[in-house]
Amino acid sequence: MKIGKRVKAKADPQTPQTDREKRRKRKKILRKVGYLVPVALFAMFIIFGILFIRDYREYKIAKDAYKELDSLVQEKGMATAKSLPMAVRTSDDEEDDEFVVTEPEVTFEYPDLEIDFPALKQVNPDFVGVLYVPALEMRYPVVRSKDNEDYLHKTFDGITNSAGAIFLDYLGNPDMEDKNTFLFGHNMRNGSMFGSLKKFTQDDTLAAKDPYVYFYTSDCVRKYEIFSYYFSFVGSDAYQNFTGDDGYDAYVKKSRENSLFVNDDVDFTNRPNILSLTTCSGTEHVRRLLVQSALIGKAAY
Repeated sequence: MKIGKRVKAKADPQTPQTDREKRRKRKKILRKVGYLVPVALFAMFIIFGILFIRDYREYKIAKDAYKELDSLVQEKGMATAKSLPMAVRTSDDEEDDEFVVTEPEVTFEYPDLEIDFPALKQVNPDFVGVLYVPALEMRYPVVRSKDNEDYLHKTFDGITNSAGAIFLDYLGNPDMEDKNTFLFGHNMRNGSMFGSLKKFTQDDTLAAKDPYVYFYTSDCVRKYEIFSYYFSFVGSDAYQNFTGDDGYDAYVKKSRENSLFVNDDVDFTNRPNILSLTTCSGTEHVRRLLVQSALIGKAAY
């Protein structure tokens, strides 16, 4: 039996009527797309507008609230004081109350702030002190709570708001005598809270001209000098505890190696306490910016 060869079938030629029908369908689809694009753009405009208005409203509420609180703080000029003895813990154990006390050796200047501590404490019992960074015109009351979640979306006066509050690490001691004290705050788009910390990375002259950070508690003012700022990430060694002199030295060495800023004026001979201001950086929520300073003086009011 013979097997015939396979022959490729020829496509039937398209008739003019079929071709017109296909063109009509394409035009119909394009018209629908033409209608959908502006509708989608308009919907996006509405959504982004709503989000913008919501954010603006929250920013304004937070700004007004903190402006009212700032009225309880008045700057009276500059003051000069001899540093108090600086107590340093001899152990990393929070239950250990033993300290090494260093005698005062310096006289320093600081902004003389008249702070209504009782009024701020009445507004919020979690109030621990006032942070002031003159180079950034940043001044906020600071709180400490039972955890680090409480003030992520709650302002100092208890209002639910994405701005949150500046808060001290709940594992830290409000006596500010830890070797490394962390303060956290949001990187707000309008520059509020810790949103202005990034200005240090954008302008090298800011920290060079005025490298000082002040923290006011009810009994004294502490003056710190910035020695490092750099980008890190969640869970990095920058957020880990260190122990002993070797641990302290290794931590400071790494911070200075990572730093975008050089300050050789800070004396680490006596291993001064560190104040670390930190906030998120970028949209991925894992990158962090740290601004770290060393205690150079403490004075009573």
